[in-house]
Amino acid sequence: MRSESPKWPPKHRLFFSENVKKLLREPAGKLITGEPDKVVREIKRLVEEENPPLVIAVGDYTSAKLREHGARVNLYIIDGRIERRPSTAFDTAGLKVIECVNEPGTINPEAASKLHELLMKTHLENTVLLVRGEEDLLTLAAIISAPEGSVIVYGQPRTGSVYVKVNKSLKERALKIIDLTDSGTSSEE
Repeated sequence: MRSESPKWPPKHRLFFSENVKKLLREPAGKLITGEPDKVVREIKRLVEEENPPLVIAVGDYTSAKLREHGARVNLYIIDGRIERRPSTAFDTAGLKVIECVNEPGTINPEAASKLHELLMKTHLENTVLLVRGEEDLLTLAAIISAPEGSVIVYGQPRTGSVYVKVNKSLKERALKIIDLTDSGTSSEE
């Protein structure tokens, strides 16, 4: 099941309060810790074993490591930065690159819509969503838009990676977080 919520994708930019951001810092799935190459090998093994409909990597470092190890990834979401510093760790050569804008601390409707459209495709591979701004909160958007059974992998700085299996319960939780932004901290563009 993909998101059929009338609230998604959003019509206006969503702003996230510090309280909501703190909530989002908790891993949304299985935290895999250890040496980076070991973490990536475990993620690759899980993907091969589970064969999810889509694999989405969020973040430049995570994306670069998964690609370096030949892990199956359908969509990479990057912003050209690692821990807020410019980076060229992820090489987009040979991949289809689609650009969007997503300001730090927000989910921009343009970015959410482009991500939603990509995740609705029946055949998605070798694609990069290159974000001008910040990609972190698009993890939440990916959870809402991805088909159930998909996997999202993102980094947990200085700890490891989070392996998220998308299911109905997780989608509902993500939409509740969006409701928190709508009820108190969003504003019109």
